[in-house]
Amino acid sequence: MSGRAPGNALVPSPVSRKQRDRLNDVPVAVIGCGAHSTTTILPALRHAPLRLIAVCDLDADRAEAARVQFGAERTYQSIGDLLASATVEAVLVVGPPELHVAAGVAALESGHHVFVEKPPGSTLADAERLRVASEAAGRHVMVGFMKRHATGYRLLKRILAEPDFGDLTSISYRFSHWAVDGIQLHLTDMSIHALDLVRWLAGDPVRMSVYKRARQGTNHSLAVMFDHAGACVSQLDLSAFGPGVIEHLSATGQQSNVDVDNLVLLSYARHLAGLPEEAANSRIVSSWSPEFALPDPENDSVVLQGYAGELVEFAAAIQEDRAPNASIEDGVAAMRLIEAIVAAPEGLTTVDLAAQL
Repeated sequence: MSGRAPGNALVPSPVSRKQRDRLNDVPVAVIGCGAHSTTTILPALRHAPLRLIAVCDLDADRAEAARVQFGAERTYQSIGDLLASATVEAVLVVGPPELHVAAGVAALESGHHVFVEKPPGSTLADAERLRVASEAAGRHVMVGFMKRHATGYRLLKRILAEPDFGDLTSISYRFSHWAVDGIQLHLTDMSIHALDLVRWLAGDPVRMSVYKRARQGTNHSLAVMFDHAGACVSQLDLSAFGPGVIEHLSATGQQSNVDVDNLVLLSYARHLAGLPEEAANSRIVSSWSPEFALPDPENDSVVLQGYAGELVEFAAAIQEDRAPNASIEDGVAAMRLIEAIVAAPEGLTTVDLAAQL
C-alpha cells in the first residue's frame, strides 16, 4: 500500500524539519560525548529545532571531537562550569544512569529543562529525585524512551485510535537482546523500552504475572503479563539471549490486528464489515515500510528508530511549556515496574501493582 495516498492511516507524520530559522531553535548543551551520544543523540539534533551551543565530557579530546563533528560553539570538562557559563535553555544528559541523576538534578536546580537518556537512574529512588527536582524548579524532564517516537510505532499508535480498529484488547511483544550482567541491568538498560511501550499503548497495568528464570549464570528469560486498567492485556517475552536486538509487537483490536516487525515493517489487517467472520477472503491487509529508494530525511535511521522524533518532541514541549511525551512521570512508572519484577522470586508470581501506587 502506498504511503503517499491521501487519507491513508499509514501515512507517517513527518519528523524532519527541512527548513527553519536556526536562530530561533532552542539553545542546548549535551553532557556526555561517548559512543551512544555521538551515534544517536548528537546526529539526531539536525532534525530537531535545537541549536547546539556546547558539549561537555571529562575527556577533553572526546569533547573537542564532538564539537568539531557536530558544530558546537564551546566545550567543557566540568558540568558546573557549563551550567554557570553556557547560555542554554536546556541540557541533554547522555551517559551512565548515575550521570543522568547527578547532572539532571544540577541542571534543573540551575533553571534548565532536561532530557535524560533512559534509564532515569539506577533505582526508583533515583527517578523520584529527578521528578522532585523537576517540580521544585518548574522545569520539564523528558526521558529517552525513543521507541514511542519510532516511525513504525507512531503509525501503530495512530491506527489504534482509528474507529475501524475498535477497542484494543491485547498486545504481544517479543523483545530480545544480547547477554547482560544480571536482571537489574537487563531491565534498566534494555527491556525498560518494552515496559514503557506497553504503558504508552495500553495504559498503566494494575496487575502483573511474571515468570523469571535465570539461565547461564546471571542472564534471565522473563515472561510478563500485564492486566491494564482498561480491557487490555499485554504479554511480554523479554530475553537476554538474543544475537542482537530483535523485536516484534502485535496489537489486536475488534476484528483487527497490527504487527510491527523490527521497527520497519508494519502490517494492518482488518475484517471487512458486512461479511461473516469465518468467510474466506474477508480481510483486507495494508502495509508500510520505509521508502529507501527516495533520498528523504525521513529515511534517516535516527528518524526511523525514534531518536530524532524524541528530540523534536523535547523542543516542542519547551516551546509550548508543557510536559513532554515520555516525561519523568513515565520514567518513574517504568522504574516502579522494574523494581516489582526484580523483587519477585524466581518462578511464577502474581503482583497487585495497584496496591503499590
